[in-house]
Amino acid sequence: MIFLFPFHLFLGHVVADHGFTNNAKIREYRGWKLIGHMIWSVFAILAFTFDVIFQSTTGVVVFLVSVVVHLTGDLLRVYLHRKGKKRLINLLEVALLVIFLVLNAAVKDLFKGSYLTAEFVFYLLGMNAVSVAVTYVFRNFVPGDPKISDIEGISERLAFFVFLLAGKDLFAFLSLALGFLYRLWKFRKPDVRWWMSPVFGVLISVLWNWMMYGRIF
Repeated sequence: MIFLFPFHLFLGHVVADHGFTNNAKIREYRGWKLIGHMIWSVFAILAFTFDVIFQSTTGVVVFLVSVVVHLTGDLLRVYLHRKGKKRLINLLEVALLVIFLVLNAAVKDLFKGSYLTAEFVFYLLGMNAVSVAVTYVFRNFVPGDPKISDIEGISERLAFFVFLLAGKDLFAFLSLALGFLYRLWKFRKPDVRWWMSPVFGVLISVLWNWMMYGRIF
């Protein structure tokens, strides 16, 4: 593996706010629904760090700081949405990613002993990048539709990612062709995502394939 770095804590943050959740809907949460998401976020971070994060004082401190930062981000996201500050929400998301990268780097040596290998965590991070990260772009920028379905293009991009990294190039490109035929059958009216979705899928998958295995195809 070329790009060997333990992204465990960073992945926990990404999964909590993006992996199994429509990030655009979190902004509208109120009351117990927001509290429920915040509780879920803590457990998502724990899921990728619990076996090693409490083995040192530094790890405990970083974990507690991570929880505070993440939950503060949840509250700020809702507040900014209520004020109509969409651009600031996007800046908030970037800021949270940067902060978690720094926090992750502070305890990276702890994760060397985790039952989750750095390779597996990086693979999961790639799956998030090729699926929900691209959908985040579609919801917020192109064409900027926050109500876009969670599965819009994700299946074909994920299939391409999995097959390409497994060295099954034929199946990878076949998944793109089937995804295009499915959209043609179901939606009929083309839009910009028809070509942007597979392009993003190919670019991210090729990048991850190179970073993990040193190959393009």
